[in-house]
Amino acid sequence: MAQAQAQRCHVSCCYQAITLKTRSMNVMAMLHQLTKSVMYRRATIIPMIPRKLLIFLGAMILIAICWAADAWVIRQDGVGPVKIGMSLPQLNTALRERFAMPENKEDQGCFYVTATKHPQVSFMIENRRLVRIDVDKTGVPTTEGVQVGDSEEHVKQVYGSRLKVEPQHYTDAHYLTLRNGDHGIRFETDEGKISTFYAGTFEAIQYVEGCQ
Repeated sequence: MAQAQAQRCHVSCCYQAITLKTRSMNVMAMLHQLTKSVMYRRATIIPMIPRKLLIFLGAMILIAICWAADAWVIRQDGVGPVKIGMSLPQLNTALRERFAMPENKEDQGCFYVTATKHPQVSFMIENRRLVRIDVDKTGVPTTEGVQVGDSEEHVKQVYGSRLKVEPQHYTDAHYLTLRNGDHGIRFETDEGKISTFYAGTFEAIQYVEGCQ
């Protein structure tokens, strides 16, 4: 009799223990699910507006980077990835071009090549080295922001007393020349506006008719 009661008690206690454990597991599961729900809401709903703003800013930054990578400004010693003094193979590598020497040997001493992506820019190759960069259209300014089409007075204001003003050889227009050691930049004017300019070695920018 006592043994039967003990067995019933043991079974009852085990049942209660299992019931409590099951309830505890259910509570833990509910708490876990609630925590996941809160974290999800916190991760998605709360930052929704800032995230959109960040995505927009990120896109604008990428656009700016792409534009900057493609935008050129003329320096006295080069433009973009190009530097005065490069060989023709180095120029090809920098611009991903396939420039070649002229077939006519008489033209190999000095000749021009033009950038595919920037047709307003030409490169003077003399003795197999880049010595000068010419710009004859708008769209590619100097580091100070001066470009073809700007007024002569504007150029003088930008460069000030560093600029040397000289008469052109064939017209009443001017050469506006800026020198910095072995390099320089020269602007040609026509009717009071910049018609072309070129940068490179100081010797090369003094050539009146390019390679001729």
